[in-house]
Amino acid sequence: MTYIVEKKEDARTVTEEDENGEPVFDQNPVKVTCPFCGRDTITFIEYESSWVTYAVCIVLLFVLNWAALCVVPVVYPLFKDVVHHCPRCLSVLATRSRVAISSFKQEVMSLRFGSCVVVLARKYVIGLSAILLVIAGFNMMRNSGAASTDIEVWARGPDVSSTWQDFLRDCGFKSYLGNPIHVSVAFNEKFKNQTVSWEGQVHHVEDSLSFLWLNQRGAIFTHMNPQQFPQKRDLADLVLLFNDGDAVAKAAGKLARGQRFAFEATFVEVGKRGAPHVLALWEVRPLQDASSNSSLAVLEVLDLASVTLAYPGGQNSGPCQRRFAHTRRRARR
Repeated sequence: MTYIVEKKEDARTVTEEDENGEPVFDQNPVKVTCPFCGRDTITFIEYESSWVTYAVCIVLLFVLNWAALCVVPVVYPLFKDVVHHCPRCLSVLATRSRVAISSFKQEVMSLRFGSCVVVLARKYVIGLSAILLVIAGFNMMRNSGAASTDIEVWARGPDVSSTWQDFLRDCGFKSYLGNPIHVSVAFNEKFKNQTVSWEGQVHHVEDSLSFLWLNQRGAIFTHMNPQQFPQKRDLADLVLLFNDGDAVAKAAGKLARGQRFAFEATFVEVGKRGAPHVLALWEVRPLQDASSNSSLAVLEVLDLASVTLAYPGGQNSGPCQRRFAHTRRRARR
C-alpha cells in the first residue's frame, strides 16, 4: 500500500532540474530537500496575491469602468503568485509568478497566464506587434481632432438658425459614409460649439451617476424628424447630456418615453459610424402632442353640437343628444 501511495505522489510532482541540478519551482509541487529542516519532501503550493495582481485589477477598473466587475473575477486568479511550502516545517521555499514571458532572444517565444500558454515564433510576434502599432497609430490620428465629451465645464456657444435638415445634409450618416473627412470639416466650421433650438421626441432618458471615481452624466436620447435611420427605430439621432446639478436635470427627468419636447443645446461632438451626435443640454420644454390637440378640437366641436341640439323646440333632439354624448365619451378616452 505504501508503494502505491508513493507512486501516486510521484505522478503529481515535477522533477525538472536546471543546469546546476537544482529543482525548478513552477506551478506544480516538486521534490526538494528543505534547507530549513533538512528533510527530503514534496512541496505543497498556495496562491497568493502580489503587487502585480492589484496593479492589473486597478488598471482594468480605470479602463473598463463598470465592465471590470465582470472581468476582474476571471483575471484575478491568473495573476496570483505560486508559493511553495515545506509540509514539515511550513517554511516558504520559493515564490514564482504565474505570468511569464520568454526572452526576446529566443527563436520560439511563449507567453503564459496561469495555466494558459501561447507559443509563437519570434517573427510572428514581431509581425503582430507591428500591425498593432500601425492600427493604434492610425486610430490616434483619426481621433486626434475629435472633441472630448469628458470635459468638466461646457460653455454655451452662440445661437444659430440652422435646422436639423441642414445638419443632416452636411453631417448626417449618409454624408459620413460618402466622405467622413468632409463631415468632420463641415461640423467644425458650421456646428461645433454652436447652440441650436430644435424639437425632438424622447427615445429614453438615462439618469446621471456619481460613485467614487466613476462619473456618468445624465442623457436624453432623442429621435429627430426625419430620422437618420428610418428603418432602425431603436437607434437615437442625438444624445443630450446634462449634469446632475444643472437646472435642466429636473425637467429632463420628468420626460416620458415617446414625448415630444423642445430643447436648446450646444454641439459637442459629431456621431461617427452610426453613433448619436452629442450635445450639451441647456433648456428643455415639454410639448403637447398633435394627437392630444386633435382630441381637444373634437371635444370642442362635440360640445358645440350638443348645445345646438339642446336648443328648445328642436324635434327628435333626445336620440341625437344621446348619440353625441356617447361620441364625447369615446373621444375623451
